[in-house]
Amino acid sequence: MSVPGSPSPEVAGLAFRNGLGRLERTFLPRKEVNVKEGSRGLFMAASVTAIACLATGGVLLWVFVSWALAPYPLFITVLAIAALLRSPNFRRKVGSRRLHLFEEGLLVDMGAGRLFAVRWDQAVHYQETVQEVVNHQGTKTAFRSAHTSTLVAPDGAKVQISDSFADYGTWVPLIAEAIARAQAQRVREALREGQRAVFGPFELNAAGITAKRKGTLPWPAVEAIDVREGFVVVHAYGQARAWAHVQVRTVPNVLVFLTVASDLRGR
Repeated sequence: MSVPGSPSPEVAGLAFRNGLGRLERTFLPRKEVNVKEGSRGLFMAASVTAIACLATGGVLLWVFVSWALAPYPLFITVLAIAALLRSPNFRRKVGSRRLHLFEEGLLVDMGAGRLFAVRWDQAVHYQETVQEVVNHQGTKTAFRSAHTSTLVAPDGAKVQISDSFADYGTWVPLIAEAIARAQAQRVREALREGQRAVFGPFELNAAGITAKRKGTLPWPAVEAIDVREGFVVVHAYGQARAWAHVQVRTVPNVLVFLTVASDLRGR
């Protein structure tokens, strides 16, 4: 969920010191059930009561019916307890976390005074999205995805944010696009000056793209560079198989990499 509103004085102060500019979006922790603050006590009491009933049912099945049936409600009880303990509705500290996107950077409030800030023009962003798939009779059906982003500041400080923040399908591309806008032109200018740009396992220069253990592929020989099923894939003309493929999570600022590589390939 993205919400308007004023950040805390601590957040506002850190944002000002880092020159982050205007606050544009704030994302809250994801909630399986949207519970208003005034109803948190009722929600917690109802949840604990339901879990207690489920556990009692498992014990009664064990004692009076069959021990073979008891593990099912007891196992569900354990899962329910784990989910409740992770829920922002149950843990106030988790519920207080905020992901703030500013005009010139990002600030994460992890609660308990833990703040992380970085400017778009200085951020290093690693991202990973895992798609869980059910394969039934040869038909693959996606049913759940999980995302983790790691951001690193110039001083080495880092923060990890995940789909525990609501609407990750919105904030992930916003972060990637903001970093690309702030950094892609700088990379282009460095390449024009004869420098090289390193993106994890890949290296770009004016002549071509280099991949570890693959050597260098000249730009005229590069057919396509794209992302498929969690991998960055480089295709060469005349080759049926990919010339190189690496996991997206190993490529820092992957959108900057793809943007600059596309420009070089299209010259």
